[in-house]
Amino acid sequence: MADMYALIFSSALRRLNLKHRWPSVVLGRRRASQVWHSSTQGFSLPELCVVLALSGIAAVMAAPTVSQWLWRVKLESTIRAWAADLQSARLQALRTGQALQFQRTTQCSNLNLPNGDWRCGWETVTANGSDKTAILSNALNGELSVTLSPSQNMLLINAEGEPVTGGLRLVVKPRLNSTPQVISACINTAGRLRLVNAATCS
Repeated sequence: MADMYALIFSSALRRLNLKHRWPSVVLGRRRASQVWHSSTQGFSLPELCVVLALSGIAAVMAAPTVSQWLWRVKLESTIRAWAADLQSARLQALRTGQALQFQRTTQCSNLNLPNGDWRCGWETVTANGSDKTAILSNALNGELSVTLSPSQNMLLINAEGEPVTGGLRLVVKPRLNSTPQVISACINTAGRLRLVNAATCS
């Protein structure tokens, strides 16, 4: 009889321990779930502020370099386009045996541009007769200073494909920007053209 009471008592005690332990088990699962959810929420607000601040500082520091690079690309593309169009006009004159004119345009400005100012672009036209026919043109928006020295508004190209005038220098630089960047195209008396990263050909 005593053994039977002991068995009943131990069984009841075991059930009681399980009842008291179950809430802690459930609570432990809830805490584990909360910890897992908190670890997958992403960045906190201070972390995002730090990242944005660093990004802003990097952008401010890189802005002058990017601006100079963009101006450099504009200068190089303009001077190379002028040189390429002049070379194309020379080949056209040599192929057809017809004299041509490589001259500036003035569509981008309502003002009378000074002699030698090619800021609006240029075009190649036939030189024979009063009826000028444009063969090739390249328009600019006037944001660059494109100056030909000595001041001329037109280059005559003879039927042999050579410029009649030599010793010319085309200087390209920003008009309203303080950047010191400048590129020049130099044409010697023999008609050879070279590009230099300076305002002079020496």
